[in-house]
Amino acid sequence: MAEDERDEYLDQAEDRTGDVDDPLLQDIQQAIVDLDEELTEELTLEAIDEGYNPLEILQDGLTRGVKTVGDKFGRGEVFLPELAMSADCMRAGVQHVDPLLSEMDLGEEDTGGLVVIGTVDEDIHNIGKNIFVTMLKANGFDVVDLGVEVPNEEFVEAVREHDPDILGMSALMTMTMDHQEEVIELLEQEGLRDDVKVMVGGAPTSPEWCEEIGADGYSDNAEVGVDRALELVEGEEEEDVRQRQTG
Repeated sequence: MAEDERDEYLDQAEDRTGDVDDPLLQDIQQAIVDLDEELTEELTLEAIDEGYNPLEILQDGLTRGVKTVGDKFGRGEVFLPELAMSADCMRAGVQHVDPLLSEMDLGEEDTGGLVVIGTVDEDIHNIGKNIFVTMLKANGFDVVDLGVEVPNEEFVEAVREHDPDILGMSALMTMTMDHQEEVIELLEQEGLRDDVKVMVGGAPTSPEWCEEIGADGYSDNAEVGVDRALELVEGEEEEDVRQRQTG
């Protein structure tokens, strides 16, 4: 991706992070931007005690804060140590929110399908992916988590081995998001692209990026991502029925 295109995607990402008007959630965001791990945890616990929805804390507080730092990293305004510190801040809050999400059991039994997911090659970030995995499981999906820094070929082999309904790829940095496109191209070369729906996510991605690389779904937060995954699986099931009826 050209440098001007990267800047455009970063602008879009920043536009998505500035519309939270709740003071406490704004404070959580700012604590992460300030790289204050102790304050992030303290404010997260305060929000839990005040009865905030765990999803709201996660998406509008913690996630948006770390995305802001990720955008700054993409622009060269902060560097890898600051990015790592922001991840530590988010983990300090997520450790208290994640159990609440797991207890929510948001989906009906047998609602979902099988998802293979991982963070793309050369990218070590897993917070957003892990949150999405938690939400998928809470909504009845089975998940094969490949971890971080997953080589392109490993994604393809996992699709071949597990025959999932959905392949999910996360990328936090603009310099790694091109791997999402490369994996889709490899799936096409191996004759597997029509067998799986592909979802992409991560701070620098966008609906435009999803369309450009030929992915089937995109989301900038876990809750909407689960909705999109359910839509893709339901659409796949309807297509299978139509094929059987016309076969």
